[in-house]
Amino acid sequence: MKFKRLLGSAILSFSLLTALAQAPQNLRFNKNGEFKIVQFTDMHLGHDMAKNQLVSDMISEVMESEKPDFVVFTGDNTTLPEVQQTWNQIAAKIAAYKTPWTAVLGNHDDEHGVSRKEIETIIRQEPYCMMRQPAEGIKGVCNHTLPLYASSRKDSVSALLYCFDTNAYSEIKKVKGYGWIDQSQVNWYRNESQRYTQQNGGQPLPALAFFHIPLPEYRQAWESFANRRIGERNEKECSPEMNSGLFVNMLECGDVMGTFVGHDHINSYIACLYNIALAYGRASGGHNTYGYPNPGSRIIVLKEGKREFDTWIREKGNPQRLNECSYPDSFEVKK
Repeated sequence: MKFKRLLGSAILSFSLLTALAQAPQNLRFNKNGEFKIVQFTDMHLGHDMAKNQLVSDMISEVMESEKPDFVVFTGDNTTLPEVQQTWNQIAAKIAAYKTPWTAVLGNHDDEHGVSRKEIETIIRQEPYCMMRQPAEGIKGVCNHTLPLYASSRKDSVSALLYCFDTNAYSEIKKVKGYGWIDQSQVNWYRNESQRYTQQNGGQPLPALAFFHIPLPEYRQAWESFANRRIGERNEKECSPEMNSGLFVNMLECGDVMGTFVGHDHINSYIACLYNIALAYGRASGGHNTYGYPNPGSRIIVLKEGKREFDTWIREKGNPQRLNECSYPDSFEVKK
């Protein structure tokens, strides 16, 4: 089948961008001590040109208005066989703004004849992608850590970004539903966290984590009346049936301030559980099974040297910051 243009005529020539694109060697806080991240999730780019154009326009709008330092795609990015061509155009879209980026996969990315490992290889080779050394010997693909360096000290790591593969569906016959973060991935996370903590004199670095399917603790965070919740919950969380323990390991390691997922298209809330923020992005695709009217993104602004971040939702066609809040201040419950 002849491949059709997915993201519209506004995208520059991929070959030209490949020649010109020069991703930074490291991610770094800017001179103001901030680092702005845009999370796009559940784009579901396919053969519906109208939906694809809506996504393309939304990405342009967000990139131009927010001017982020970094972009993360949190899964269900493509839902068609032409994965290579689609990622060429996604990367060209972001590279046009000279913005580094990374991605993880969702449960739908590999349902069209291209394996998860093949998709990881495609993504890693795209311009401005920062996924240079995904973890090997553990479950899943696209598992990687990105150190975020201090604004003024060249070799000093000031924060961390963890990216996990939540895998797709359960591989245990007796267990139905979605996949989960495997024990091997949890062990990898603990090793990474402890390594950076030791390098930082025993003090855990501020960190964020990005993946696709929400942890079971998301429901606990929303349903607990002891927690403040900001944003919308329009469906129950579609978490895996199994809890592999990533959340409690994050509590024990003490570095992760917040996790950011997609998967549930009509949820866009953030809630705190035991002082870890559990957040959804805003679904970035066009009209979907749930009829969600307007695509968007989540914006996150990290603060250098602090266990703090600001976050809000940016909706297509709306210049206002929706559900704007700050961690941890917005979630402190007054007694």
